[in-house]
Parts: sequence; C-alpha cells; structure tokens
Amino acid sequence: RCFRTNLAAPASGRSLLPRRPRQTWAMAFLPRRRLRPASTSVPLVLSAAAALTLASGREPMFIFGGGSLPFEARPFPDEDAAMGKVGTARTETTTTPVRTTFTTSTSSTSTSTTGPHVFGGNVTKEAFAGWLSIWRSKYEIGLWNAGLPDPWESMLPEALRGHKCKVVRSKGGAAGGVVTEGMGYGIMIEGLLAAKGEDPRALNNSLSLIKSWLAMVNGGVATGTVEQPFAGGQNVTTSSTHVDTWPYGVSAVEWSHAKLAPAGVPAWKFPINQANVLQNMGSATDGDQDAMLGMIYTAHALQYPADFVDMTMRSVISFASADLGYPDLYRTLPNGEKVFVPKLGSMWGGLLPERGPFKTKQQPWCYSPGYFAPAHYRTMRDFVKTHWRKEFNDYLPAHLDKRPSSMEEMVEAFDSAITTGYNILYYSSCSSGSVSNWVGVKAECADDDKLSCPGVPWQHTPYVGSHGGECAQSGTMFGSFGADASRSAWRIAMDYVLYREESHRVKMYDRQGNPDKDLVFGAQRFLNRIVAQYASRSICDGGIPGDCLKNTSSPYRFAYAFDVKKFNATNVQCPNVPNPPTSWWAGFMAYPTFAAFVAPYDEIGAEQMTNWMDTFASICNFSAVDKWLYNRGGKPTGAICLDTYFEASQAVIAMMIMSDSIRPIGPPLGSALHMVTILKDAEVQEQEGEEVTKDEIQPQAMGFPERILRVATVGIVSIAAVAFFAACVRQRGTTPQYLHLNHLPCTSMVFPADKRSISCIYVEDEGL
Repeated sequence: RCFRTNLAAPASGRSLLPRRPRQTWAMAFLPRRRLRPASTSVPLVLSAAAALTLASGREPMFIFGGGSLPFEARPFPDEDAAMGKVGTARTETTTTPVRTTFTTSTSSTSTSTTGPHVFGGNVTKEAFAGWLSIWRSKYEIGLWNAGLPDPWESMLPEALRGHKCKVVRSKGGAAGGVVTEGMGYGIMIEGLLAAKGEDPRALNNSLSLIKSWLAMVNGGVATGTVEQPFAGGQNVTTSSTHVDTWPYGVSAVEWSHAKLAPAGVPAWKFPINQANVLQNMGSATDGDQDAMLGMIYTAHALQYPADFVDMTMRSVISFASADLGYPDLYRTLPNGEKVFVPKLGSMWGGLLPERGPFKTKQQPWCYSPGYFAPAHYRTMRDFVKTHWRKEFNDYLPAHLDKRPSSMEEMVEAFDSAITTGYNILYYSSCSSGSVSNWVGVKAECADDDKLSCPGVPWQHTPYVGSHGGECAQSGTMFGSFGADASRSAWRIAMDYVLYREESHRVKMYDRQGNPDKDLVFGAQRFLNRIVAQYASRSICDGGIPGDCLKNTSSPYRFAYAFDVKKFNATNVQCPNVPNPPTSWWAGFMAYPTFAAFVAPYDEIGAEQMTNWMDTFASICNFSAVDKWLYNRGGKPTGAICLDTYFEASQAVIAMMIMSDSIRPIGPPLGSALHMVTILKDAEVQEQEGEEVTKDEIQPQAMGFPERILRVATVGIVSIAAVAFFAACVRQRGTTPQYLHLNHLPCTSMVFPADKRSISCIYVEDEGL
C-alpha cells in the first residue's frame, strides 16, 4: 500500500551532506474499495516509483504495508472521528555502541552478564493488540465523567491544547468511577507506546489523558467548593502546596515560570462531592507513579518541549514529596545511608507515624510490595538529572526547618526508594515469586514530631513490628498473594527490560540494616523464581508449542504452578507470605506472572522462553475481536479472558511487556535521529478517511545533481499522481475523500496492520 524510494549516495562514494536532511518519497495509498486485479493503478504507481528511484542511479526499494493485494479497507472508525484529532510520534534512537549480537526475531544474546530480555513471537503480539483494543474501550470523552470542568487551554502546555479530555472509567470494588489507578495505567501505556512510535493513536490518547490528569490535580466538586489546587491534600488552604500543613509533603506545585496551571498528583477517586470528600481525598502512589512514567515517555515522544518539561518536572517533584516523603520522611541505616519508603499515598502508609502533626490517616507502618516500581523511580531520577534547569529549584519543597532542599536530595530519594523496595520485596516474597499484598515497615522514632531517625524498615517484615502486627487495605488480605501483590511481577519485569544492568546491581541488607554481601537479589533473580515455578510445577512444557493446550482450551496444566486450592501448588505460602493466595484463575492474578519470562533463565533457552510466552498468549482466542475498535466486534473466548476493567488492565500491561512494546528512553535531546510530529486539527471528510500519521524520517544524502533530480522528481511523480487519481476516480465514480492536515506538513503516512487505506499521494523535497 505504501511504496517508498530513498535517494541515497551515488556508487562513486561522493558524500553530499545537505544543510537539511532531504528525502524523496513516492507514496501510494489504494482506494477504499477493492481494486480489480486488472487495475492499472498498481503497476502505474510501481512504475512511477521505480522510475523515480532509478533516476538516482539506485536500486528501487518497495515497502508493502501489511497483507497482499487485493486490499480491502473499512471506513474511518466513528470513535476516532469523534476525537477530532490525529497524531502519532516516531522516534528513532541510537545508543552507545556495545558488542551485541541479535540471533533471532524474538530474542538476543549479548556480552552482558545478565543478558538482554526475551520477548514473545507473533502470537504474543496479536494477543497484545487484542487486549489493547479492550483496554482502550474503557476510555470515555469528557471530564464530566469525573465531575470536573475542562482546564483553561491557555494555561496548558502547547501540546495539550485542543485535545479532548479523556478519562478511564473503571468498575468494581473500591476502584469504581474515575480513579488514579486507571488513569495512571492509561497514561503509562499510551506514553510508552507513543515513545516507541508505532501506534498511530498512542500519542493523542496520552495527551488527552494527561490533560484530564491536570484537571484532576486542580480539583473540583459537583456541589459546594474545595480548595484549589486540591491535589493530594485535604480541603484546607495550603494543604497540597506546603510541607508544614498536614499531610506531610507537597502534592502540587501551583505556579510555574512558564505561566502554566498547577501540576502534581490528584485525589485518588472522582467524582468528589461534599458527601464523599473525606473518603476520596488523598493521592494513591500506584496510580501516581504510573502516570509520571507515562508523562516522561510522552515528553520523550514530543522531543521535550520546554513547557511540557516544566509541567512534567513539577509533577515529578510533587510525586517525590507526597508519595516518597522527600525531603524529610526517611530512616537512617547504621552506615548513615538514608532509607526512603514509598508511602501508599499522600495521607497514609510507609513511614508516616501513628501520632503527631503528620500522623497517618489509615493503618500505620503499612506498605504494599505491589506498589514498588523501580523502573519508574529510575526513569524519574534520570529525567530530573537530564532535564533539570536552574529555575526548577524554585519548585522544590523546603525542609521542615526551612532549609532549602536540592535536586541532588531528590535524586537520592529515588535511588533510596529503589534499594529499599528490593530489600522489602525480598523479605515479603517466597521462592515461587509469590508476594504479600500488604506488609509492615515499622521503624518508629522516639519523638512523634520527628519524621527522620535511625531505623530499619524491613526488620520485622512482613509483620508490623516485633509483636506480629498486621495491616491491610483495598479489600485484599495481609500476607496473601492477591490482587495488590500480583502487580509486582510486571513492575519488576519493566525494571529488567528498561534497566537491565542496574536492576541486577542491588545493594542488599540484613535485618539489622548491615550490608549483606552474600545476599544476591534483583530483578532477574526475582523473575526467575516465577519462571522456575511454572517450569517445575506445571504438568506440561510451555516451551514446546501446543503441549500445554493439547486437546483443550483450558490452561489447567500450568495452573498447577500457583493454584493452591485445586492443585496443591507448593511454595506459594511461606513465612514471608503466611496466608493463602487468591485464585490463580483470576486474570489479574495469572497475567502479571507471565511477564516474568522476559528475563533470561539459565535452565530454559531463549527460544523456549518465547514459546512459553506465546503459550500464555494463546489462552484467549481473539479471532472475533476487532483490534481497532473493540465495541465493533466480539469478545475474546477462553478460561481467563474477562474484558472487565481490572482483568484487562493487568493483561494489557503484561502483554505489552512480553510483546517487546516498551523501550528504554533513547539518546538525549539534540540527537539527529530524534524526530516527531503531532498532526493536529485534522478535519475528516464524511468520516471516510483513515488515521494518517507521520512515519519515521531517515536522513539521507542526495546522490544526484540536485537541480536535475528535483526537476525529474516533480515531473515523474506529478504524471504518476494525475494518472493514479484518474484511475481511482474511474473505479469509484466519485472524487476521493481526503484527510486535511493543517499546521504541519504530511511527510509520510502509515496505517494499522489490518488492511485499511485511503486515497492519497504525496511527495516532498526541499523547497517543493
């Protein structure tokens, strides 16, 4: 459907490097209707593209987008037409050269001691496309769903202006309504995909969700009034913006050098009204950190505009203060190292004391290992270090004694939270990889007014203190492998994929807080526990295609690994996880564990690991699912294939990781290979077009006398264009419909891989 020709350097080797990279494109998009085999359109365009390439003395290269002729396309989805905007990003990155050998399409080997991550094959990618379609069906347009007004456009970063606000609508349990957990998942998923640059809707979705997030930070109620920015504070002036007003920490930076709206972390649940404000106020760390990761990746996709960086930096500062306790809420180990423990939100959990001016709102000394997100903290740390500007010092919260804090202290807090989290994870997990929902981190100061003192938070983990105390929240059980704990697997898998080497080098301590050089633990070690559990306890070999689902569509054969009630699975309970687990047959329990297979395991080869992931991906049949617009097709079928909010969220994130759809942040700003475009203000004629997005741009040198080539290019392609459109019009009996792209030129166009197309041809050269 798309035929591209690059004009490269001539065979003579003469290098012509223009002031601005140039490239000539011959693009052909076939009509929406099926072409007759005898149609002259295809050979005509092929001939034009070949002539254009041969004119430069180079061999033609044709790239066919998905499928084979004849093509058939469907109309522009009503959902996306309603969104009113089209956009994408494509980022090509380079890294410092290392000796790496890619051996197969699904894995790679390297001189690295830990080994690059493994990922699934086509089956896994198809399953991810299906789950992504299900997940996106949870998006709804309009902040009225959250009981909030739209934010002022003039006070937003330019990239957010004009985008329609979207929210993630969740259902069931404590998460019913619009909650930051779902918003965080959405921003994270779309931000990661936008930075990768292959999904034509990801960037727009991310921007729409971030816009709604900022409205949630400012806050509002359906009736009555609240202090603004409400953020993660209570309904008291300065509660969200001053560290010395309860709750401890700054959950919003309300002003900006760029004259933008407040940014930070919001209350955990909306809509808010006078009746539920006490129950819904306060941030939730899990949703906040996912949103921060997504914002940073979105900033990367946008190539770091100054105003977007300002907004993101203020959000990250707020997260560090409200949810990590920066700058004053920490403990000190015997060697003098500071220990920050992620709170469970702005108002409770972690190291917040039982009594005093900053006492916890809920159970004291409580922590959830399922909240621990080391890749997120590393990404925030690196974002701060890379994009810090002098004026950002003005946004930092002061110490309680009025001393100014520093960027270096915030970086220290992120690094500390990573080390602390891995140590607590070790003392709250079993050899099978099962983890406790909730554990204790009691390390009390002698003075309730003090927020920092000597102490070891994991001294009594998983219990709260030396007397075996317990804590729990969200309807899940203390010391049990359940819905909160299951997320540990994909959060640690992300750390391995995004920070492979660093996630291997974790400093471990004993119960008294002294370094333990004999204790080896990290992302790969934890993930390999889960892999070993499946490999040793399942009654089939997932590394052999078809073995586990032979003569059945039920995954019962590898359910033996974690199903305690039905199959007496072992090592799922242990002293660190003392209570019985939630059933493995819930999708939100099973799917996160599948992500563990991205980390290489010495006992199983890379090809077998890929087969395991494809086997897991085969549990659900997506043949009836419309992978572009879920509501237009059927539902997936299978034993653990529910399309409800929480099941879908865990499945789509796990499959995103397993399908190799996430990438580390690439080269810094200024790299010649960082290119991005947002196609704004698209006007769709009769909703019959298709999303048109900017494809990757690869700088090429002109390999032919420029003036002659330019004239030849214009002449050949103009003739081809006229003939092509004439053929299209004859077949359709009507004028082709176009997608009008305003403000920014359409250099190239890409489509989803499901045989959709529009009528369009476009050529660009410098000055043309």
